Amino acid sequence: MVNKLNKDTIFERKQCKLTKNDGWSKENPPTTKEGKITFTDLGGYINITDRFQDPTSGKERLILENEYGNTVIRDADILTPMKLPSLMGYGFTINTRYIHELCYALQLMRESLPMATLYSGSGVINTKDGLVINTNYIEYHPSIPQNTQILCDGKYDLEPKGSYTQWLLMYDAEVKGHLMLEMAVTMGVSALVTSYLNKIDLIEFGGTIYSLTGHSSSGKTTAAMLAVSVGGAPTKGTSTLFRSWNTTRNGLEGFINENYGILVAFDELSTATFPDTTGLLYSIAEGQGRQRANVHGEAKETKTWSTSLVSTSEYSIFSHSAKNDGLYVRTIELNDVFTHSADNADNIKLGVRQNYGHVLPLIGSFLLNHENTVRTFFEEEQQWFKHALSNEKEKTGQRMFNRYAVFVTSARILSSVTNRSVLLDEMREYLLNYHNETIAERSLADKAIELIVQFVAQYRNKFSDDGRLSNMLEGFGLIELKDDHIQVKIIAKVFKDMLNNNQFQDSNNVIEALKEKGYMDSDRDRQTTKRSVKDAQGKSRSIVFYHLKLDKELAPIFGLSSNTETFTPPKFDNNTNPDLLNNFIKQAKEKEASDDLEL
Repeated sequence: MVNKLNKDTIFERKQCKLTKNDGWSKENPPTTKEGKITFTDLGGYINITDRFQDPTSGKERLILENEYGNTVIRDADILTPMKLPSLMGYGFTINTRYIHELCYALQLMRESLPMATLYSGSGVINTKDGLVINTNYIEYHPSIPQNTQILCDGKYDLEPKGSYTQWLLMYDAEVKGHLMLEMAVTMGVSALVTSYLNKIDLIEFGGTIYSLTGHSSSGKTTAAMLAVSVGGAPTKGTSTLFRSWNTTRNGLEGFINENYGILVAFDELSTATFPDTTGLLYSIAEGQGRQRANVHGEAKETKTWSTSLVSTSEYSIFSHSAKNDGLYVRTIELNDVFTHSADNADNIKLGVRQNYGHVLPLIGSFLLNHENTVRTFFEEEQQWFKHALSNEKEKTGQRMFNRYAVFVTSARILSSVTNRSVLLDEMREYLLNYHNETIAERSLADKAIELIVQFVAQYRNKFSDDGRLSNMLEGFGLIELKDDHIQVKIIAKVFKDMLNNNQFQDSNNVIEALKEKGYMDSDRDRQTTKRSVKDAQGKSRSIVFYHLKLDKELAPIFGLSSNTETFTPPKFDNNTNPDLLNNFIKQAKEKEASDDLEL
């Protein structure tokens, strides 16, 4: 028997008591008039810290803590004599002799707790009561009543380390005033801002892929560490925000699952084990993993997220992906030098390893408590980029406006929260230059035309200068210099094989893009042109081809030159009928053009 009256009490009700040092006990009244109060040890320290309803299953669940501070989450029926002893495998001490009394004591404690709701994920989470932002703590939207209990279960270790003051000292000394480094910090902020703007329906996308490329000493890894340090640990680990590309697709999707605005970084794309990144990049940008089935053939719950990602590599993230517009408008790829010296890089790395995770909670609080200001920032930046890029006619280019606006909005929020000036004008100009320099890369038609020119030049001997369609039966097509363009007729199968072999996934999209920009003609209501010609044996055969129009300036590449000699009509002697001869020549040219000329 142990007297526990003098211990600090965590919970006490109906003779049952929980203290930190001695665990659970039950008070027994004296059995005789002269008897003394005694205590029965029911078990060790078992504290129910939270009680919540699982929004998916509707079940009531409990969070139980042992004397070492470790926690487990179990259904409420764990508090039955049959199931409670299973907790011993997780470091809980249970006196099975008094199992019924211990279960009753824990049920009393459970009843004293308010019912909360548990949501899974980190970042911006939409609950039934309103928006919350889960970083290292949960920030509530002002509209949520103060007595509302909301729990969030996130997989990342977002506990801050060091101090915010020390992080700011590093920022002032090494980052402030250097455009590429300020943009790196803005990337870390933009992940949460993008997810938030998506949740309040100002934008349709939930994240952006930031690809940092350059040689090994350009500071791209340092920039990535700096970016993720606003939210959490910039070092590689199981629950940190910095990872290697050397993982499986399933592993990567699992890592970013239920991430709703916490920037994560993947270092060195060259270590990736998957040869084609197309599907993965689409999944990352769209926020949804592949549909999978369990061993019984039933569909598993699809992984979802809404966040941004930083990738580092010495080569472009598009090098091993399909040539599709969709990937280019979901990505901002920066090929630049980020750090300005070796000391600068070392100081940043040391600073963010020792101090991280302090900025993002402040950003979250600003988003939820200053919604009108955030909306104003975004709408102003949106209008600025629309005006600055008013000459942009490409749909793919126009789809980038909101991504630029979100980025600069994030920089303005960073400036407001840290009380530091940020190079906003320089960021806008940098993004404008980036847009103009990469416009051809975002245009599917321009990428296709570049390939077509290379293909025709490489296989020039397969394209006949002779305009007769029958020559297409033995080669790839025809080529001819016209007054204002170069006409290329290419066999349909050859054209589609060329696209497939060069990672253009959907030829129909390419064809529509070429038509839209005036690079392709076809028969009415068809993508192709179809004609009937006679082969060497005189048999009629159908050929299907694409009719392309290329820039006349490309003529030297294909060995084409215009015939500048003036045509001189033949002289006729008195015995020749000129009208009959001219008519014969006219008919011959018409038959030759239609491939009906027979010898």
